Amino acid sequence: MTKVKIGFSGLTVPEQIERARHIHGEMTGNANFTTPVPALTVVDAAVTALENAYNDSRSRDKNKVAAMYLRRKELLVIIGQEAAYVQEASGGDAEKIRSSGFDTAKPRTPRPVIAGEVSNLRLSDGSNHGRIRVDWDKADDAVMYVVMASLNADFTDDLDPKGITTKTTKEIGNFDPGVKVWVKVIALGREEFGPDCEPQNIIVR
Repeated sequence: MTKVKIGFSGLTVPEQIERARHIHGEMTGNANFTTPVPALTVVDAAVTALENAYNDSRSRDKNKVAAMYLRRKELLVIIGQEAAYVQEASGGDAEKIRSSGFDTAKPRTPRPVIAGEVSNLRLSDGSNHGRIRVDWDKADDAVMYVVMASLNADFTDDLDPKGITTKTTKEIGNFDPGVKVWVKVIALGREEFGPDCEPQNIIVR
């Protein structure tokens, strides 16, 4: 189902006035929308009120500027109600929506649930003896990362402590100095882990 896009965000007040008048004009006599809610007379009155208030506010009088913002808020509420009516009356038909003067919203692209693979894994000495600093490049669609350590490359003896972080760096330890430790990092997406990265090793100092 196609959604209505109001399209007022980021517009100046004169541009919002122009857009509201365009919607009013396109809906007038439109066979797809025979009973607008609010009535088009209400839209027209709100647009005129904002236009008058905007012209008055150019004097920079604080009270007139405040009144202009109030009229603007009122118009946005009315246009939002009109958009809801168009959405219901059109049944989500894109051509009918566009005939009203409103735009159609772009369909949202589903966010990936699986993270990409961690790359450029780098190991270095940590802040103290027995600790390892682990750095890597950001993985696509990662929510957090799990840092794993082992005494062998196939990770059959996963060591503790290991780290969980939302950053792309983590210091882990404490390991016995002189041992070779293998490290890998796995990124977690919104729902699933990404693939294992290529493990690296370092001699602990």
